[in-house]
Amino acid sequence: MKKTSLILIFFTFFGCNQKEKNLNLLNSEIKTELTEKSETIFWIDTVSNGKFLKIFSKPENDWQNLTAEFGNEKTKHTIDLKTKEYEMLGIPFTNEIEWITEKSFALINGCGTNCRYALIFNTELEKPIVMPIEFYPGIEYADYKTDNPNLYIAVNENHKNSASFIIVDTDSQKKLTLNIPKGWNRGNGSIYDILDKIEIKNSEIKIIQNRENGNKKELNKQIKLE
Repeated sequence: MKKTSLILIFFTFFGCNQKEKNLNLLNSEIKTELTEKSETIFWIDTVSNGKFLKIFSKPENDWQNLTAEFGNEKTKHTIDLKTKEYEMLGIPFTNEIEWITEKSFALINGCGTNCRYALIFNTELEKPIVMPIEFYPGIEYADYKTDNPNLYIAVNENHKNSASFIIVDTDSQKKLTLNIPKGWNRGNGSIYDILDKIEIKNSEIKIIQNRENGNKKELNKQIKLE
C-alpha cells in the first residue's frame, strides 16, 4: 500500500474524533509518523523527561491491532491493546495526551461529560490503569480548579447510598474518598450536577453547591491520600 493511501485511511477514520487542541507539553515531543520501511503507523510517539509512550500498529493490513510500549530509561513494558480487557476503550482511541506527570501519561476517552474514563500509563507499572473519571488536570469545564496537577477525581462505583467521589494521585494511586451529604443529591448524580465549584488548594478541597434560593452549601476537607 502506498504511503498516500495509508495516510488517507488513517485520518479519514480518526479525524472525526479529534479535538483541535495544541498540547504544548513542557519538555515533551509528540509526533505522528508513517515509517516506510516497516509500514508501522505510530498513533502516539512521545518522550517526556526520561520517560516514553508509543502506541502503534503493525503490519499495515492490521492497523486496528494496537500495541503500546512505555517505560523510562531503565524499564520498558509492551502490551497488546486489542484485548477484552481494553475493549471498553473503543480501540482505536484518542491520540491526545491530556496530562503528563513525573511517572505517567494519561489519555481520556468517553461518550460525553457523564461518560468518561482515563487510560493511565505509569512507566513503573506493567499495565495501564483504566478508571471512570470526572475531573482531571487541565479540563476546561465548570468552575473546578486545582493547584496540584497530579490529582484527578474519579467515580466511586462501590458507594450506592449517595454521591461519592475519589480524589486520586496519578502516580502513586493514593486516594481520598469524598462522600457527598445526601441532602446535596440532584440531577443524575454526576459530579457536575451536584457540585457547582471545586477548589483544591494547599492540600484542602472546598466544594460548593448553589441552591435555588440563592444560598450556598459549602464543604471543606483536608486532603490526606492513603
